[in-house]
This record gives sequence, C-alpha cells and structure tokens, in this order.
Amino acid sequence: MSQTTVQSGVETDRAWVCLSHSPFMTLPGNQDAGPEYRAAVEDVKKFIADFAPDLVVIFAPDHMNMLMEVRPPFTGVLSGSTLPEFDIPRIELTVHPLAAEVYASVVQNGVDLAVGEGVSVDHGTGLTLLQLFDEPGAVPLLPVVVNAIGFPLFPVSRAARLGQAFGQALAAHDARVLYIGTGGLSHHPPFPEPQPGARRFDPEQRAASLATALEYLDPEWDQALLAGMTEGQVDLFARVEQPEIDPRGGGANEIRTWAAAWAAGGSTPATYTSYELVEKWITGMGVAFGSGRRPVSS
Repeated sequence: MSQTTVQSGVETDRAWVCLSHSPFMTLPGNQDAGPEYRAAVEDVKKFIADFAPDLVVIFAPDHMNMLMEVRPPFTGVLSGSTLPEFDIPRIELTVHPLAAEVYASVVQNGVDLAVGEGVSVDHGTGLTLLQLFDEPGAVPLLPVVVNAIGFPLFPVSRAARLGQAFGQALAAHDARVLYIGTGGLSHHPPFPEPQPGARRFDPEQRAASLATALEYLDPEWDQALLAGMTEGQVDLFARVEQPEIDPRGGGANEIRTWAAAWAAGGSTPATYTSYELVEKWITGMGVAFGSGRRPVSS
C-alpha cells in the first residue's frame, strides 16, 4: 500500500518522518528483500532534501545496549556515537548546539527527560541515519533515546506528550526542524519480555523466539495506524494501550517513537504512506511523512 499527495506552494518550518527499521535487512541473503520499503526510503530522502532541515530531532529505541543497567523512559543525548553493530560503523554524532537548552525546556515543561553524555546509541539511531542521510555524521541532531523494550514500559500517551514538549520548546527558534520516529510496526525481535532481571537470550532462546516471530505480524493493525495518521487523528496514539500492542510483538512497542515524532510535528495528516510486510526481516515495514507549521509556544 502506498499513497502520495503533493502539497504545492506551501512553506513549512517543521516536518516529520516515521519509518520502520530492521537490522535483519543487513544480513546476508536479506539485502534484496523489501523492494517497496526501499523505494519508500528513497522517497523519504527526497522529502528530507527538499525540506532542507536546519535541525533533526530523532526519537529512536534502544535494544538493551545503552539502557542495559539504567532505564529512563527518555534520554536526550548531549554527545556520543553510534554503536558498531551489524554493518553500522561507529559514527560520531553531531549534536546541535541547542541541545542543552531544548532538553532543559522539555524538563521544565513537565517531562522527565534524562540526558546522556559520551554514550553509544545502537542501530535504532545508527541504521536510520545511514538510510536517510548521505553524510550521517554531519547531520545537526538532537538524538532522543526512547525505552521501548526494557522494563518498565511507559504508556504510549507519554511519548506523545514528550513530542509535544519538543515541538513547544523548538517553536521559539527560527529553524526548520525535522522530527524522525524510527521503529515498529508489528514485529517480535528475539528479546525477553520486559520484566525485572531480563537481559538477552542465549542462542537456543534466540532460535526459539525467531521460530515464532512471523506469528506476531499484523498488517491490518499496521495499516490502520498509517490510515489514522493520514486522516490526522490527533489522539491516535493516545488511544493505543498495552493490551493492544502485546499481540503484535515486543517490537511493536517502538511505536512510541512514532507517537513522539508525530506529536512533535503537530500531528499533521500524513501526505505519504507506504507499507510492506517483509517476512525475511520479520517486520511490518511502514513509512509515513508530512509537514506543517510550528506549534504556538506555551
């Protein structure tokens, strides 16, 4: 499923992109899968190039790497690099000079945002930067790591509140801001259920988990979320509760990053969506983007 609506002659100062990712796409034998998704990524790159952002805020999950020992819901990165894993090299992040000011503003706005310095962000951030930017190390970033896999998981509505706080904090600045949410949709990566003491699977547990991963894929649920974004249902993610997510796999929890990015961008209707269920990547691969004017600062 894909659709594109062109908005001509409209100047905007904010835009948003939400897209799935899967490190399985980097594995031998998987590189040729997902042709519709790969084509959609090229459309996203053109959208970003045309928008020409001054600042990119990326909301990305962590896969029990940076958040192994201490697990705040949200962490704004002040300095760091990508974690070398899969085919992702170590890339020093170019954190925008506004980071400290914006993170402080978000906290003052009632959102409990932790900060990290000298941290390593995993493929949730790194793979997406490599996909969307020719020079990922040069992108002026505000990277925000969202806990979407480890205990305890917070309500999806809190992610939307996080995004709203970022949108309000950046409304006062004369900058073209792009918000990216990366992760989801339905998929069940080989990780334990979010509970105290959970770490990672051993090889046998991993194999057992992968053997049932396709059972969690739900293209109808995935496409319903995309349709809600196209319709501009501003309370879409606020209505999603944990019992609805669980049958769609542990990776479906990453829609929290979509909720944050979409809310930060004003929850404007998606002008482009694409969807492909890619079994080799055990993931429903969705893409959506849109644009609009900055929210009124409060």
